[in-house]
Amino acid sequence: MSLKDFPKILAPIYKMSNPNDIIILQEGEYFLKWKDKTFTSKGFLFFQWIPRLSVGFKGKLGDDFNYSWCGPLENDIRVEISLPQYNLTLKGIIYKLRKFEEYNIICKLPPNIIIGDKLKTSDIVRFEIANLKDLFGGPVRTENAAYRNRLTFKNFDAEIIIDKSPDAIKLKPKLSDIGGYQLFYTGQLKLYRSKKLTFQLSQDILDSFSYYLLFINGRRCFPLFRTGFNDGQKTWALFSPYHNDPYKEVISWASSQTNNGIERMWKNFSEIWKNPDDRDSLKTILHWYTEANSNSAFIEGSIVLLQNGLELLFHWLIVEKFKYVNPNDTESLSAKSKINFILSHFSIKNEIPDDFDSLIKYAKQNNIVNGPESFTRIRNHIVHPSSKKRKALKEIESNAKIEALHLGIWYVEMILLRLLEFKGNYINRCKMIKNKDKYEKIE
Repeated sequence: MSLKDFPKILAPIYKMSNPNDIIILQEGEYFLKWKDKTFTSKGFLFFQWIPRLSVGFKGKLGDDFNYSWCGPLENDIRVEISLPQYNLTLKGIIYKLRKFEEYNIICKLPPNIIIGDKLKTSDIVRFEIANLKDLFGGPVRTENAAYRNRLTFKNFDAEIIIDKSPDAIKLKPKLSDIGGYQLFYTGQLKLYRSKKLTFQLSQDILDSFSYYLLFINGRRCFPLFRTGFNDGQKTWALFSPYHNDPYKEVISWASSQTNNGIERMWKNFSEIWKNPDDRDSLKTILHWYTEANSNSAFIEGSIVLLQNGLELLFHWLIVEKFKYVNPNDTESLSAKSKINFILSHFSIKNEIPDDFDSLIKYAKQNNIVNGPESFTRIRNHIVHPSSKKRKALKEIESNAKIEALHLGIWYVEMILLRLLEFKGNYINRCKMIKNKDKYEKIE
């Protein structure tokens, strides 16, 4: 097989040479209306990552601007910015107005910013993804080399492909050192049978795909710079600072080895997403899962979030979806009973993992028989503020709490993987404590 037999890698819409580089979105001669004055400015819309994801405007004021108009700027900082050739009019606020700087006007712009006509349909929608972990995929090529950089996600209606940049291997160490954000993948969405994408349908599909990527990555990495194309011509571009988490090294179940299971599982995820009640439950669980995996609420707060997620999984799946338990009977069930029930349903072991020495020690000292009981016992010491429980919490080793946290995260991961009928290799975080072979296979 020759190089030309492989599909060509997707060309990125926007590139970054270094983490947190400002991205120029649209240059041109803009018209600005401030107070009762209208004037011109050569400038550009830009997307910045730091200190937060946002869109703004930088410009050089023309000769038709008179600084004597200014007065106290804080009296009225609202401004209207327009680019007639793109039928674009935006409302923002003036952030800086400096006479002797290269770009003497800077404005902040609220989301969402759309250039073009979102009423026009598209053949394909392209997008970029920042901070998504390294994943092994199918072959693609550049002009000179081939890479295993493409993942393809198919459901009943559409196909999504994402191609990892060949430069990712060089860019990742920079991101690890600096932190923040780096574009790693370029993606494309299209419908089957040459059907056209409306703007709203493309957003709905990519919003669901965002949560799927969140589950794979363990951090938020929602598709950015979504752009519609029709017959090769750009129809619209959406510049919205969707929530993306800055880089942080976290454990994720998704393997960087062969990933066919990740690609196939998307169909089941998108099927569950169609039901509004299922979608709401899934979004809430994935939110708590991500916050716990990122340790956003620190160890104790993350344990509390996880128990919320596990109990929601029980009520959503066992009570409401599968109807194994009458809703009226759930009040008499303890949290450990609910977790044991759902683990049993999905054939997930409830024993404390062998490598969790501190948690095993804690369980023996307190006559605890399994993982769910040890997890919920620690959680109860955290949330119930009696003097006795506060004292008991202080006596629990830090390593036991850390192991309980990872056990809770593993429960959520395994329940969702079983629900989504995942088949393939995954990373078992419970084996990483002692640096054992972390890969396991789900048949």
